[in-house]
Amino acid sequence: MKRQLLERLISIRMSNEEHQYYLVASTKMGVSLSEYLRFRLASTNENDVSNQLAQLRLTLLDNPGENFADLLPAIAEILLLLRHICKPGDVRAVQAELERTGYVPWSSS
Repeated sequence: MKRQLLERLISIRMSNEEHQYYLVASTKMGVSLSEYLRFRLASTNENDVSNQLAQLRLTLLDNPGENFADLLPAIAEILLLLRHICKPGDVRAVQAELERTGYVPWSSS
């Protein structure tokens, strides 16, 4: 089978720790670092995130009587996944709406 000629080069910067992590992961899969990163980029799409959100939603619906504190990890994951798929403008619009209604939006800082 003939390999497809890849025409575009993309250069990215990452920390030494990130590079080492991805290098080890690519070695475990038996592929080059660039092949591994190409695979990771191709497999990351909104459908994956949507599926994860659906699974978390079902978890919350299946356990309605649980203590709120027990659900915090699932809620945090949902929020982080939503932040991942939302455009920055969407986040700003939601935060502005929260402020308009008297709530203080969450911030990582």
